[in-house]
Amino acid sequence: MITSLEMRILEQNSVAYGVPTRLLMENAGASIAKEIVNRVKPPAEVVVFAGKGGNAGDGFVAARHLAQYGFKVKVILLYDKLLIKNEDAKANLEILERMEKTVEITKLTPNLLTPLCTDVIVDAILGVGIKAPLREPVKSAIEVMNKSEGLKVAVDVPSGLNPDTGEIADNAVKADLTVTFHDIKPGLLKAKEYVGELVVAKIGIPPEASVFVGPGNVMFEVPRKPKDAHKGVGGKVAVIGGSETYTGAPALAALAALRTGSDLAFVIAPEKTAYVISSYSPNIIAIKYEGKYLTTNVISKIVEFLRKVDAIIVGPGLGVQEETFEAIIELLRSIIELKKPVVVDADGLKALAREHLIFHGKAVLTPHMAELAGLSNTNVGYVRENRENICSLVSKKYEAVVLSKGPIDIISDGEKLVYNKTGNPGMSVGGTGDTLSGIVGALLAKGVSPFKAAYLGAFINGLAGDLAHMVYGERILATDIIDRIPEVLEKPMESYVRVYG
Repeated sequence: MITSLEMRILEQNSVAYGVPTRLLMENAGASIAKEIVNRVKPPAEVVVFAGKGGNAGDGFVAARHLAQYGFKVKVILLYDKLLIKNEDAKANLEILERMEKTVEITKLTPNLLTPLCTDVIVDAILGVGIKAPLREPVKSAIEVMNKSEGLKVAVDVPSGLNPDTGEIADNAVKADLTVTFHDIKPGLLKAKEYVGELVVAKIGIPPEASVFVGPGNVMFEVPRKPKDAHKGVGGKVAVIGGSETYTGAPALAALAALRTGSDLAFVIAPEKTAYVISSYSPNIIAIKYEGKYLTTNVISKIVEFLRKVDAIIVGPGLGVQEETFEAIIELLRSIIELKKPVVVDADGLKALAREHLIFHGKAVLTPHMAELAGLSNTNVGYVRENRENICSLVSKKYEAVVLSKGPIDIISDGEKLVYNKTGNPGMSVGGTGDTLSGIVGALLAKGVSPFKAAYLGAFINGLAGDLAHMVYGERILATDIIDRIPEVLEKPMESYVRVYG
């Protein structure tokens, strides 16, 4: 099954593959006409009730095809055509307007609000675009259709029926036949008395649109700040990283989190390291602790601070000292107790490979091939040949989402697999994994689920890298990726098309 939101995402991802929404509408309308032809023979009369969105466009296409088959077709518009904003629907209505000999178009008026006696009634009013409570003229149109004689055919979803929950908004069309597109919407199975016979019509969405994360996911799954946003609503991220040797990694993660929309980004690091990190950008808030690297002596102080943040990143630049590994494990145990979402990366993964912790679905692990081999107690060669299975096994082992970095990223929650193909060889430069962690951490801080945050982060990081690659070739820097994160978030489709054509 597929939700209405997932369907919108698939439609946009199809556009990214070169399948325009108008073609999807054409296939949808043609499928409606085909199902009618299979049940009723021309020159029977068909009346199409049309709203003002994409569902109406499907109805317009169906009307054209039915006219071609020899049916007597009448289209009743619930709204003035100037109110139709969907460009594909407008284009298909304009075609019908030129078909004055075979298609009659009229505006819904009070004298038409009486029961009809016709052969077929097509409900192309709302579809998945329901908004309760129902308003006029939709409410009256539904009442008229339900009282009318003739085979009642719903386009995608009976108007008034919530496609996701099956709930009825005041009233709904009681269809004899519902032709839904691509896959079954869950609400259709919960209100069979309104759905009637259920047919699933494939409309040409490429399978890759659901297998690979795409711009549609960014458009619909990345939260936007509300108009009345205040400081903190975008989320607060803490990066626990850095050591005497490594100062850049946690700073890159923090800056990537900020560019992804976090309101505050903290880097918790050794005192001298923290001063260096502060000098990189005034936007980073450095929280200092004593010592040259992370040890168990400072964990309690760090944990107390972590209560104030929304998401945590553990690992960038922490180093590989034995004491640090012990401290990482103690820290991760405390984060699990706090029930905070966490990204474990870099040196955090090296430590985790030595200990079996259960994250209860609140973590994203971001290993490259060697780190994935460590987490699965195998070798890189075996991982390369069995990567999907290894990702699923490691995900189940730690009860965490696994984002396996590679030429094609693989994201697993133990049950589902999603792939990401954005990115390029220039991203082998140091720091690109840190920017990925920062993006994922920022999404977690916004309340995005770990699985979605992981695959969205992979796509955003890779596409930002692709935009940088168009300018600098294989000589990109991690900071070039950070600079292009806003472009991907604000214009995901345009960015994708710009890179991939």
